[in-house]
Amino acid sequence: MKVLFLGSVFATENEKEILENSKVAVEYSANNFQKKMIDGFKEVAEDFFILSAPGIASFPKGYRKMQFKGFSVAQSEYEYVKFNNIWGIRNRSRAKNVKKALRPFIAATDEEKLIVVYSAHTPFLQAATYAKRKDSRIKICLVIPDLPQYMNLSANQSLLYRLGKRYDINKFNKLLPNVDSFMFLTEEMNKKLNKENKPYIVVEGIVGENDFQLETNKEERVGKYIVYTGKLYERFGVNNLVRAFERLQEENYRLILCGAGDSEEFIKKEASKDERIWFKGQVTADEAKQWIKQADVLVNPRPNNEEYTKYSFPSKNIEYLASGKPVVAYMLDGMKQIYRDFLYIPKDGSIYALAQSLLSAIEQSNEYTNKDFMKYCKEKLTAKYIAKEIIRIGKS
Repeated sequence: MKVLFLGSVFATENEKEILENSKVAVEYSANNFQKKMIDGFKEVAEDFFILSAPGIASFPKGYRKMQFKGFSVAQSEYEYVKFNNIWGIRNRSRAKNVKKALRPFIAATDEEKLIVVYSAHTPFLQAATYAKRKDSRIKICLVIPDLPQYMNLSANQSLLYRLGKRYDINKFNKLLPNVDSFMFLTEEMNKKLNKENKPYIVVEGIVGENDFQLETNKEERVGKYIVYTGKLYERFGVNNLVRAFERLQEENYRLILCGAGDSEEFIKKEASKDERIWFKGQVTADEAKQWIKQADVLVNPRPNNEEYTKYSFPSKNIEYLASGKPVVAYMLDGMKQIYRDFLYIPKDGSIYALAQSLLSAIEQSNEYTNKDFMKYCKEKLTAKYIAKEIIRIGKS
């Protein structure tokens, strides 16, 4: 089967340029997820191609460039699609140019062809649908890491953005019947989107070979490190994490926060009062991995208090657990119950309960092991296993 991966992935060589031109948080989590999927397909697909309209924010508020014409640093992994990056225009431009880039795949004479579309991004699904209409042998598998209405959970959303998003979701829903199979992160996603009961799999995350058992680097260490990497949104519980940490009295504890978002000013204010709080801002994926490597405890403070948690499985939970470190996180409605055995879960949504879970995890950090999770993810969450499953349902 000829397989084409259509997504927003960008190469490691281009991260620095994206970071320098971005005015908002870079989607490193989504990028890492796609890279791991691609690694799996490279192992199991005999004929495999990668097409990407990179995951940069729109001009002018999110990114400094009006046109995406490629990056200054060359790379050999992905074929990048050029597009107009101006907000309100860029989706049409991306759809148009991805369609053009798909023509060689459409023209291929293979009997079995599969387009794996990453994310509920309407231009990608438009382009894949166009290809399918040109060649009925083409099938589409749609990978849904987030529902479209929950892809931006920032508190700073304009009325124009909300109206545009509503129009985009309606268009996306009209395209869904063209999808032949799905990969979801939660079972609730399937109930929400797969109205025709088409073939699907539920996979909450992907573990790469380099994710397992990152040894703690204790050189030049000062005390115990509690680390969070990701979007710094109040809605994601980041402010509560800072408040919970402030309840801990030990002078040798450090809270390291990497990322960008609407909680930045609050974090900076609290860091100015408590030197134990280290705000690192937006960092590269490699830098984030280094902080994970140095952590004694990893924490994801996203609370289970909104509708979207039924349709969410934070990929950082998988990355954190695979590191072999204690992980403090809440059980979200979309998470499988088996994760109760893997996490340090606060008893309730209070700041006090979060602080107590942090303390419990720190106390166990020296002798912590999580062999049950390692066994589980090596059976169900490896990139190779997931790629095989996508191809299997793609053929059905």
